[in-house]
Amino acid sequence: MHPKEAYHQKTGTGRLAALSLTGSEIIIGTDFTHNQRLNTIINTKNEFSDCFPVVLYPGDRSSRANSPEFATLVSGKKLIVIVIDATWFFARKMLSLSTNLHTVPLVSFGGSYRSRFDFKKQPAPECLSTIESCYYLIEEFKEAGLVHKNTDAAPLLSVFRKMVDFQLQCEQRRHEDLAATLYPDLFQRQI
Repeated sequence: MHPKEAYHQKTGTGRLAALSLTGSEIIIGTDFTHNQRLNTIINTKNEFSDCFPVVLYPGDRSSRANSPEFATLVSGKKLIVIVIDATWFFARKMLSLSTNLHTVPLVSFGGSYRSRFDFKKQPAPECLSTIESCYYLIEEFKEAGLVHKNTDAAPLLSVFRKMVDFQLQCEQRRHEDLAATLYPDLFQRQI
């Protein structure tokens, strides 16, 4: 998780995803090349030898999460998904700086999804928030048989929708307060 997300976004979607996903953890930084915890996780010659680490990131060298080829690649190992939680600009930079992740396979979606982050402008329609990305990834892993078919990812979107609704309500109140200040005659308050 980028420090800006960790320290300035107390209810960011990465933090909400981590709180919602059993066994997840947050590692804060920008360059994880020498991060001991991450290096332990991606080094599969230790207690993680039965694991298959991947980085959730789109690109030409990304495997599709719901593809049979990816399921074969995983071949029964426990998936560990590294999710880079940052703005798109910083996510690219973090992946570039973290040379230890350059050899970790990338995974992305097979499907095409659109963000429901109504109050935040994304750089492109297909750019998703961290919590939405986790939801769609789990759904595609279910489709590929990589996670148990009864795994319920719906709470991720439920928490996300509640956060979005709350933010939209706050934005509406700010607009109403500003309008009442600028045009007091139009917004006389009831006593």
